[in-house]
Amino acid sequence: MKNLFILLLASITLISNAQIRCGTEAHTLELIEQYPDYAKAKSKVNTETENWIANNPNYQTKTIISIPVVVHVVWNTTAENISDARVFEQIEILNNDFRRTNIDTINTPSVWQGIDIAADCEIEFCLATTDPSGNTTSGITRTETTVSQFSIWGGSSVEDASDGGIDAWPNDDYLNIWVCDLGGGLLGYASPPSSWPNPTDGVVIGYKYFGLSGNNGAPYNKGRTATHEVGHWLNLEHIWGDNNCGNDNVSDTPTQEEENYGVPAFPHNTNSCGTTNPNGDMFMNYMDYTNDGAMNLFTLGQKTRMISAINQYRSNHLTQTICNGPTNIIDV
Repeated sequence: MKNLFILLLASITLISNAQIRCGTEAHTLELIEQYPDYAKAKSKVNTETENWIANNPNYQTKTIISIPVVVHVVWNTTAENISDARVFEQIEILNNDFRRTNIDTINTPSVWQGIDIAADCEIEFCLATTDPSGNTTSGITRTETTVSQFSIWGGSSVEDASDGGIDAWPNDDYLNIWVCDLGGGLLGYASPPSSWPNPTDGVVIGYKYFGLSGNNGAPYNKGRTATHEVGHWLNLEHIWGDNNCGNDNVSDTPTQEEENYGVPAFPHNTNSCGTTNPNGDMFMNYMDYTNDGAMNLFTLGQKTRMISAINQYRSNHLTQTICNGPTNIIDV
């Protein structure tokens, strides 16, 4: 595993001047290398997920789940100190995307439009109204730092106050999202769930790709980096399974040879992985690498996997009382 991690970092170094949509795979391998207990817990997740799904066939009868969010804005320059409005926009985008109220649902190909494929995940997000000490909060923290750029390989960690960032609020109770200048060409990364208590659990997003107004990260300027990374935080894998024709452990996403970029035309890659698939890749899935404007759905299988993750590894969110429901959902 160590050699695999070294090879991955070497490949990233070669393209460090390019934008890398997601660093979750590298971050996960780093955790596996550093923490043997995490490696053991992570190896059990897919089996635990399959067992939970098999034992809970009626999970969709449950109430909508609201997840409290704290957004940690860590800034060195004025541009990095993003506005409250940008944060509100991003929460609205998450709610639109996870509840399938996003206006671009009309762009989902008809073959995947049905409710048995394209899913309202019945997961919502709200900025926390109570902090860990029981005090009223906006759900936004602001930390000025001397660190000009954070990294997941060999640099300063934004999830660590002693490293120039800010420590997580209790991650059993909050989804911690850090927004900062993220180096190495990365747009963002996340900590996938397991039974191991990860002190830095959460999501990290480059400030250029967070929210809408003033966001200058085109073509990743519609807030879908956070949607993608929160998907990882809720146990979704990349749709191509991080391997050539790999397995994302979701039955209703087509087998896909590799990641897609840009804005492909439908159908795309109809002969992917040596099969004849007239519908091609589901490149508009939030767990691919296409432009923000091309993304528009999670599937029912992905929803099931996320609900399983909340019940098994993030169960405090089922009964939380530290936020009052989602930010109002608007068309963005």
